This record gives sequence, structure tokens and C-alpha cells, in this order.
Amino acid sequence: MAGVAILILGVAMPAAAKENIPPSCQLYTGEPSLESMKLRKAHLKDEFLLSSSGASGDHCEMANIHYKLARMLPDQQVQYLNSCIDHSQRAILRDPEAGPAYFFKGLCLGRLGELKGIWSSLKIIGPFRENMETAVKINPAIDRGGPHRALGRLYFKLPGVLGGDIKKSIDHLLKAVDYGPQYWENHYFLAESYFENRQYHLARTELQRAMKIASQPNDDPDSKTHRKEFQALMKDIERNLH
Repeated sequence: MAGVAILILGVAMPAAAKENIPPSCQLYTGEPSLESMKLRKAHLKDEFLLSSSGASGDHCEMANIHYKLARMLPDQQVQYLNSCIDHSQRAILRDPEAGPAYFFKGLCLGRLGELKGIWSSLKIIGPFRENMETAVKINPAIDRGGPHRALGRLYFKLPGVLGGDIKKSIDHLLKAVDYGPQYWENHYFLAESYFENRQYHLARTELQRAMKIASQPNDDPDSKTHRKEFQALMKDIERNLH
């Protein structure tokens, strides 16, 4: 998954990395099209209306769908992000071990905070970090190392006075790469952190890996829209190597 979307975001997992998602907390696995997600959302809504004790899995999946819809429909993203937070919290209340629920709650809190211009506020930073750290403890492999990726970007983006720490950023992003070695964002974000830490050779290696992965056919639409960012970072890296 620009801004906190590219800060955090990005969902296919390599076979070797087990997400260990409990049956009570499922993610959306349908087609990535807007129509398919809206149909699934409507189906889940009907299930909620028919049962007052729906499983937390329903709410995990609904939170996942609302997060995706927020990215696809910018004019409605505040509404979808608030719904994402609400359904994540419902999932957590029903199952405190619902790792993906903490992950999506953190993502949606972060994105909403950025949209409101208060990302630097401790009111957003604290809950975001707490949810991601909980997700790391329960389910670090979700979304190809998503919780570690999110924390890596948090420590990269924050100024030092608010807890920014480039070494912590690199540590988390290395773990994200372990869980999602074929996900371009993990390598790209790690390249940015290496560059910030003046480790230019490592930055170039990670950026080359990101570019190679992003150039291959996949189901991630974002991978095709960052060529300019890749080129700009590579130019900066090469400038510092010579």
C-alpha cells in the first residue's frame, strides 16, 4: 500500500512464510476489483444483520475490505477508514488474538491521521505503534511482513524528537523482507532507510531488487506506478557513490 499509504502500505504471501491466521479472523481473498469487493462487503453486511454474534472473522475481513476501498475511492476514504477502525475493534473485542485486526486498525488510524494533518501528533503515533507491535507479537507474517514494514516506515518517517530511529527502521524492514522477500515495497523501503543511514551500496542492492520485482507481472497495481520514485532514488544513490 504515497504518504502513509506508501509509508506503510501495501497481498500474497510466499509459501514458506506462514501467516497463521486463526479461523476466526479471515482476510478478503476475492478478486481485487472494486465491484467484487463491494459485493463481498454487501454480503458481509447481510450476515451482520442476520446474526448478533457474528464471528470476528467477519469483522477482520470487513476491515480489510474497507481499507482497500479507502485506497481505491479517495473521495470516500475517510468514511471507509473510520469503518475499518470500527470493524477492527469489533474483531479485537471478540478475539484478542486476532492479529490482522490490530494490523488493519493501525493502518487505518495512521492513514486517517495523515489525512487530517495530525500524523505527527502523539495521539496518532502511540495507538499506531501499539497496534503494530501487538500485530508483530501475534502475527508478524501478515501481508508479507506488514506489521514490521509499518513499524519500519514509522521509525523512518518520524523526527527524532518523536521517536524516529533509522536503525530501528532498518531492523524492522529486514524482518519484513524475511517474511515477504518477493514484495517490492519491503525492498524499496529498506533501500530508502539504508540511503538515509548512508549505506549506499546496500541501498542500491535493495533498490535493484525492488525494481526487478516490480517489473514482473503481479496483482499489485501500485508496483507499476513508482518508476519515477525508483529512478529518483537510484540517481541519489549513484551520486553519493561517485
